[in-house]
Amino acid sequence: MSALRREVLSLYKRILRTGKNWEAVSGNSQHPELEGKYIINETKELFHKNKNLKNEEEIKSRLMEADSRLQMALHYRIPYPRPVNLPPQALASPLGKRLKKQCRLRKQSRPIYIKSLDSET
Repeated sequence: MSALRREVLSLYKRILRTGKNWEAVSGNSQHPELEGKYIINETKELFHKNKNLKNEEEIKSRLMEADSRLQMALHYRIPYPRPVNLPPQALASPLGKRLKKQCRLRKQSRPIYIKSLDSET
C-alpha cells in the first residue's frame, strides 16, 4: 500500500472517529449527535467525490483541506465550515466597474479548508 493511500485512509478513519465521538462544548450546541452525523456524512460525501483523483498534488491538497477542517472543528468545537471574512470594501462598493474586483477579492479570501464547497469540477 502506498504511503499516500495509507495517509488518506488514516485521515478518513480519524475524521469518522471524531464524528462518532463528537461532543460539543457545553452550551455551544443542543444537539451534538446531529453535529456528529454531519461530520460523518460530509466526510463520506467528500471522500467519495474525490476517490478517483490520480494527481498526487491534488490528493495532497485535498488531504490538507480535510486535515485543516478537522483541526478547525476540534479547536472551535464547531463542525461546520467557518464563514469567510471579506474585506469591508469588498461588499460596500457599488455594482458595475468594481464587480470584477469584488469577485477577485472573494476568491482570494477563500481559505483552503472551504474549497470543497466550491462548485463541482
